[in-house]
Amino acid sequence: MTDSRLHSLRPGWIYEVVVTARRGDETTAGPFGLWTKDGATLEAALYKGSSTLEAIRENGWFVVNFVDDPLDLHVALNRRDGLVFDAVPEGEAAGWPVLADVPAWLAMRVISLDDAGEKMLLKAEVVDVSGTPPSALINRAKGLFLESLVLSTRCRLLGWAAVDQLRENVRVIAKVAPGSGYETAVRELLAKVEGEC
Repeated sequence: MTDSRLHSLRPGWIYEVVVTARRGDETTAGPFGLWTKDGATLEAALYKGSSTLEAIRENGWFVVNFVDDPLDLHVALNRRDGLVFDAVPEGEAAGWPVLADVPAWLAMRVISLDDAGEKMLLKAEVVDVSGTPPSALINRAKGLFLESLVLSTRCRLLGWAAVDQLRENVRVIAKVAPGSGYETAVRELLAKVEGEC
């Protein structure tokens, strides 16, 4: 059964979010890619060694913060002292850390956390929700499509380097937005550029 609180997420697409959790007295935060396969749970592949992963492992919960500006992902990764935190005000997730002024968040409880070599595979269910996710959730496919569109006009200048970059863009888009119009369009651009170079 699907969870209506995940209705704005397309199955199989990877969305870039900031995950917050608590480890002892410290709030941890980091940018992560999350997806839903079934519309009922969220999944992620988290690299071992992440302080946020360790907080999730210790507590069994975390908060997904839907940011509406990619710069928020940069701050969460590189300038964490620039983050301002608030707390879930009530309910089962009361006290859990959230980013202040975030458009929407989901409080999540871990269902499973499985070892997959360099990463841990996470599966979680929604406990609580606040706000409405931004109408344009952050997915890397859109930006890569725009870059691919420009790159496709540079074949004469860049030669096979343009083709190689377009191939990489197709690979990433197929991963983060499988079956999307972005994937189809970049595959078309690649075929066109391969014929011109």
